[in-house]
Amino acid sequence: MTRDTRRRMVAGAARMIGTGGIEAMSLRDLAEQEGVPLGSTYHHFPGGKAELVDEAVRYVGSYVTRIVEQATETGPRGVLQVFADTWRTTLEQSGYRSGCAVLAAATSTDPRHHEVAREVFEVWQRVLAGSLADAGVEPARAPRLARTVVAAVEGAIGLSRAAGTADPLDEVIEELAELLESATPTAG
Repeated sequence: MTRDTRRRMVAGAARMIGTGGIEAMSLRDLAEQEGVPLGSTYHHFPGGKAELVDEAVRYVGSYVTRIVEQATETGPRGVLQVFADTWRTTLEQSGYRSGCAVLAAATSTDPRHHEVAREVFEVWQRVLAGSLADAGVEPARAPRLARTVVAAVEGAIGLSRAAGTADPLDEVIEELAELLESATPTAG
């Protein structure tokens, strides 16, 4: 039960951060939303809100990383599609009110969270770059393309939230797919 409470709090914090940002997340609101006593927050996260935020951002990072790593054998386009589908689901399930908690941490007023966001983005870029390199993209270009994918998808998430539709995300993914295909040598 204790582990489940902690996990629910981390997942709930990730959703709240992705929706309203770090500054808007309150421990009291989180406890109420997740149906746990407020004291549980301090029991599970003695470092308070900052510790919970960092764990929630890492949770999102690990979740997305696992999904992308599982798709690496599908090639760059498959990895890109899985990355996009993950965010499309988040957008649609939240009625376009929620985005990426990692980006929220990167834009937080507390610089402590910038480091955690940087770490997560670097892992995503490393996994994507590995998939690109495995597909034959030049080793010097693969990390740049991976960074471009992460940056473009994060921007597309914001555009989709503003528009209330996944159209911006879909359009960016289509353009990125063409870019990745042009960078990948053809088999044959």
